Amino acid sequence: MVLWQRYLIMLTVAVGIGISLTSFKENKISQCQKIIEVVNNAVIQAKSITTSPNLNDTKVMVNAADLMENASKKMEETKVKDRKLQDYRSGFINMYRDISKAIRDFAVAFEKKDRKAAEAAQINLQQATIPEKQLVKDLNIYCVVK
Repeated sequence: MVLWQRYLIMLTVAVGIGISLTSFKENKISQCQKIIEVVNNAVIQAKSITTSPNLNDTKVMVNAADLMENASKKMEETKVKDRKLQDYRSGFINMYRDISKAIRDFAVAFEKKDRKAAEAAQINLQQATIPEKQLVKDLNIYCVVK
């Protein structure tokens, strides 16, 4: 085999590997962007409700619960192939569902003027939001292009 043919083959293999790695990164990046978009939309919608002057209105509470439930559904609809991103996706789905349930429970307790149930729902809501900070941090670290 002539020397230049060997270099040509090596160059072709190197370029092929480079393209494969680039397409993997782009694929990972696009999958990250899908998840981040759902998370950002959920945050924007939640902020619009939490700045409402009618926070003591059970309709507003139920609306907030609906937003979180919709966020969990949107996240479910977001398909990703990357195993790690699937784990983050599941974490957000579970968190949004738990938040939604806790808000609904609080709204029911508030409507019934059941202080004990309202306090329990408030604790559940606080616990449901605990994973958010770590999920967001881990997702951002994982999705950073290296």
